[in-house]
Amino acid sequence: MTGASRPEGDIDRARYQFRILSDTAAELSGVRYPHKILETFALSAQGGVGARGSFAAILGAGGFELLAHSSLSKNLTPEYAAVLRSHLDALEGERNAPYFVPSLQGELCPGRCELLLVCPLDEGKDGVLGLEANLAGRTYDENDRQLVASLGTLFQTSLRFSLFAARVELLNAELTKRNDTLDRQIFHLSALRELSREIIRVDMAEVMDSLLLTILGHFVRPRGVLILHDRGTGATLTSAKGGGEPPSLTGAEVDRLFFLCLAGAREKHLEPLRAEPVERLEAVSELPLGFAPDRAFIFMLRENLYGLLLLGRSLDPATEAEDELLQAFVSQGVMHLKNADSFATISALNEDLARQNEELRATIAELTRARDRISVLEAAGRRIAAVVHSKAQSLERVRAVDFLLILLLSLGLSLAFNTQNPRGIPLVEPPGVEVESISRDRALALVAAEDALLVDARPREFFERETAPGAVNVPAQLFDLVYMMQMASEDPERPIVVFGRSVSRRYDLMVARRFLGRDHERVYIVTDVRPRDLHGGTQ
Repeated sequence: MTGASRPEGDIDRARYQFRILSDTAAELSGVRYPHKILETFALSAQGGVGARGSFAAILGAGGFELLAHSSLSKNLTPEYAAVLRSHLDALEGERNAPYFVPSLQGELCPGRCELLLVCPLDEGKDGVLGLEANLAGRTYDENDRQLVASLGTLFQTSLRFSLFAARVELLNAELTKRNDTLDRQIFHLSALRELSREIIRVDMAEVMDSLLLTILGHFVRPRGVLILHDRGTGATLTSAKGGGEPPSLTGAEVDRLFFLCLAGAREKHLEPLRAEPVERLEAVSELPLGFAPDRAFIFMLRENLYGLLLLGRSLDPATEAEDELLQAFVSQGVMHLKNADSFATISALNEDLARQNEELRATIAELTRARDRISVLEAAGRRIAAVVHSKAQSLERVRAVDFLLILLLSLGLSLAFNTQNPRGIPLVEPPGVEVESISRDRALALVAAEDALLVDARPREFFERETAPGAVNVPAQLFDLVYMMQMASEDPERPIVVFGRSVSRRYDLMVARRFLGRDHERVYIVTDVRPRDLHGGTQ
């Protein structure tokens, strides 16, 4: 938001909430006892959002261990503590930062509680804050929830770091002697320490939103844009906060924006995970960003993945120390963005591995079922053979009809075995794409003139026994694996000559069809020729 486009009431409200956060942080920094921290937390949250009443408590495994009394505390019964404990233990996922519990609104919440905030502590304990309805009768909006959540972070930090009370007292005494600029610096230092706890997500879009909101909130900047651009794929991910429509930039405008920022940076050669400030932003204002950026940082997460952070003019004058803190915030945020990008890469690899494992398990299950069916058929065959043998011995002479019966039974069993065997001989050629068949002379001509790829489609045992010089072995059963490891980068326009079949298997036809399925257009098969009569040329 630029100029006076933001209402004065919102600015006053934001300043008031920032003042509450600053005052609460200063007050909690000098408190050593948990009960005093609870009372300060409840009163600050109640006054910050204008609630009618509130309560604050520490919830352990067996109930409320410590309670700050207020208008809602009379409803905090042991039964309610047990229900709340069970509900919090049932929540899935890692819980480190403060969070709201919407599922407990209503009948399970004490009194007329409208907001319920939970702050995870150490040793299985949780800090709980409950707020009644607003005095003005309005519904709590996102700003109120953010203020309460920020107060919850201060409350959580104060309890966890109570052992540092003496040092905090010295800092608090020094804060009273300094001006507002020093107060903001100390607040930013505390916020920088908590940034790693606030941004615990692994989704790239969520990390970008959280980082941008944190920087805008702590440094009182009304507008900001964070852009990630992958120059390899052309993909762009944008996060815009602070009101107004997000910038709609074309691919050419994004490239120009990064080029202008790189030209305005002091160091033109970007190093991975290092945020470089942009010193000259005059030309950037010509692009349709929706605001005039005051500060900008350009960085590189990995090869071809670049990032750009643009911030609007601060509502308060910034000091040199705050500029250094802003640089530290951005540098730490770049590390979180890198972690999210690495997690996305690992997740994609895990999904692909899980898919392959599922296909392998399905194949193993099918082979197991086929083996069981074959075992049953083998047992039936042995039984029938025994019956036939006993009948033959009981006869004085063999008749022609007996031979015919044996022949029919043998043929039926053979067909049954062939049907259940995963490697059975197909009696009818399955339909598929027609592959052009060429002669030996034309195959050699393709190899000599166009460096055609000569592929032996037979199993590995036949390939090792006898094959054409220079041929590549691509068995039909292992086609996908061999193709992915050795031929994924093969030119689709290069001719491919496939050979190798047996009496029962047309390995060359199966492999040639799979090459056609991989978008290879010039695939041929050569039949009725011995492997030694072919030559693969140079691969």
